[in-house]
Amino acid sequence: MAKKTHHKHSSSKGYRKLLDSLAELENVHRVATGRVKPRMGSGRPIAAISKVRQTESGLSITINTEGAIIDAYVVTDRPDEVATAMAERGWTAP
Repeated sequence: MAKKTHHKHSSSKGYRKLLDSLAELENVHRVATGRVKPRMGSGRPIAAISKVRQTESGLSITINTEGAIIDAYVVTDRPDEVATAMAERGWTAP
């Protein structure tokens, strides 16, 4: 089976596991990491995935970690079902 997750060279293990778990969801064809930006300020993120936006190819998500904000892309033909599955697992804010 082909690998469904494309990780950036510098990606940390914490959100790699999240991306790999996301790639294993039903109806997800592929997950790719986009831009990685340092996170300024203190405090813990409310949820692992803070933003979920629909795009032409599926979903664009923003992942919050302790030291970075990561944009990632989920390729799917059923974005509503994938967004619901992410919420059921507690990955997104209610």
